[in-house]
Formats: sequence, structure tokens, C-alpha cells
Amino acid sequence: MEETDWDIEEVKQLKTKQLIQFNLLMLLLFVLIGYFAENGNVLVLHGMICLLSWIVLAVTLYILTTGKFVGTKTNRRVQKFDRTQLGEERWRRRKIIELVFMSLLSVIVTVLTFVEDYETAIFNFPIDAFPFMGAWLGLNIGEMIRIHDL
Repeated sequence: MEETDWDIEEVKQLKTKQLIQFNLLMLLLFVLIGYFAENGNVLVLHGMICLLSWIVLAVTLYILTTGKFVGTKTNRRVQKFDRTQLGEERWRRRKIIELVFMSLLSVIVTVLTFVEDYETAIFNFPIDAFPFMGAWLGLNIGEMIRIHDL
């Protein structure tokens, strides 16, 4: 599809649907974090975060190398719209930045997973979850502003 072929109202609906799907996924992740934190399984929690970061890195690398999108039908259509709107060069540059960031994050999380002393690690769930909730709130606000600006 060309840039002029996109119906902005449809894209807004797709982005809103994508935001709802993202929030459901984040809610599931939040419940899992709470469960493992309360039951003292910090190693399992850290291992899940490590695995998740490597999966995101692999998906990003796949998208960058093949140009094919991964995810739900809604997610793929939104990614195609974003690629069209940004242009090939800017889209590629952003994907490379995402790849570098996810590579660094994955390596750091993996090193911490193997170096951390889990016998003495303490996770105070409600208080230690505030950064997660803040990032979640910030992503929602940012996405709602971007949807509104379309």
C-alpha cells in the first residue's frame, strides 16, 4: 500500500486495538512478576526476563533482515503503516537502533542472571514494581498521544 492508500481512521482503530493487546500482555506479565516475586522465585523471574529479551532481539533481527513483520494481524498492519509513513531509510535506522539497544539489554540481563546471588536477593513486590508500572503508564500516554496526532 502506498502512503495515500491508508485510511487514517482505520489506522487509529488498529493502533487502539494494538494498545489494548499490549496492555493485556503487560497485565499478564505484571501478574507473573507478582506471583514469582511473592513466592520467592527471583531466579525464575530473572530467567523469564532474560528469555523474553532474547526473543524480542531475535524477532527484531528477523524483521530487519527479512523485512517481514511478525505478530498479530493488527500488529503487522500497524508496522506496515509505520514503515510507509517513516520511509524505508528512517524505518531501517530505527530498527537498527532497536536492535543495538535490545542486544545490549539482552547481554546485560543474561550476565546479571548468571552473576546475581539469588540466595540473598530480595524483591519487595509492590515497591519494586513501581518502575515497571511507570514505564507501562509512560508507554500508554505516549501511544495515546501518537494516536491522537494522526
